[in-house]
Order: sequence, then structure tokens, then C-alpha cells
Amino acid sequence: MMGRGSSLSSRLSLSQRIYKLNYMNKDYKKEVEKIFRESNSSNELFDAFHFALSKKISDLESYKILLANPALSKDEIKMFTEKLSSLHTDKAFDIYSWSAGVLENKTTDYTFIEDAVNYYIKAAHTDPAKHEPLVRLTRLFNYEINFPTNTTILNFINDGVASVKEKRKVYNALADVYKKLGNETIMKRYKELAAKSARNENQ
Repeated sequence: MMGRGSSLSSRLSLSQRIYKLNYMNKDYKKEVEKIFRESNSSNELFDAFHFALSKKISDLESYKILLANPALSKDEIKMFTEKLSSLHTDKAFDIYSWSAGVLENKTTDYTFIEDAVNYYIKAAHTDPAKHEPLVRLTRLFNYEINFPTNTTILNFINDGVASVKEKRKVYNALADVYKKLGNETIMKRYKELAAKSARNENQ
């Protein structure tokens, strides 16, 4: 069992690794990405994140590596996501979409799915014309258990599709949902809406 002294030593070594980056004649971004990719320590990832911010590293691809690190807990993913989206409001759509995908694939635990739904909704709010968040929400519909998120997903999509540029893609996704539910009447209705939207979009 690790004692307090060894834990403190470990913490110092992590901090020293980040501290040394300040004096390295190397590419900061490359070194930080290596930590984001390989570290399994929440403390080190936290330090590396703040080091990256202090060095004005703004490339979203770097932070995507961090968010996808399997060592992060759900709450840590959310913490980094909220911080990044507040600092880079122009990239909020991509940040929310990426985190939603990470949470979606992390586990089948309902709380992860619930947070993924919330982040796809946040992404849609940042750019209502894009269809991707609404289409991806349909992937989170649960056909075995009637989770509250099922209602949230359908209600949000039906409310949000009016602002979407490529509506046919959303209607086709909804048609697939109702096909899997065995409701051919509603499925056909969305197929018709998809066909009508496709004609309008091609004009």
C-alpha cells in the first residue's frame, strides 16, 4: 500500500515533469500531447492541461487527445470540456461534439449516455444549422429500456430540425428510429418529410 510520503513523491515527480517543459528546447505541443496520450495520472493530466493553456496552445486536436484519455473519469471529462468551451467559444461546437462522442463510447452506463445527450444538445445550440448533433442523438435512443433520455432526444430533434440546413438527414435518422420501434406509420411520415426536404434542398 502506498504511503503518504510515496504519494507526495509521486505528485512532485509529476509536477517536475511539467515544470521541466518550461526549460526544454523542444516542441511544447508535441510533449504535452504525449502526456495527454500516455499518462494515466489525473494529476499529471491536470497539470499538463494548465501548462498547455499557459503556453497558449489552442489547437483543438491536442485537447481531443486529452479528452479521449481512458484514465479520465466522467466528471474530469466534463470539467475539461466546460473549461475549453468557455475559453474557445468559437470552437464550442467541436468541443461539445467530441466530448459527447467520448462519453457515448465510454460505457453503457446510463449517466454517461445522459451526459452525451446533454453535450450533443449543447453542440446543437451553438450551431443550430448543423444536422450532425441531431443525427447522432438518434444513436443514443435506447430500444430496450424507455429511459427519460428517449423522450428528451425525440422532443429536442423535433423542435430543432426546423433550424437545420440539411433536414433530410435528420428526417431519415428519425425514420430509422421508428422503423426499429416497429412503427411503420410514423416511419413513412418521416420518409416523406425526408424526400420533400431533399427536393427543396436540391433546388
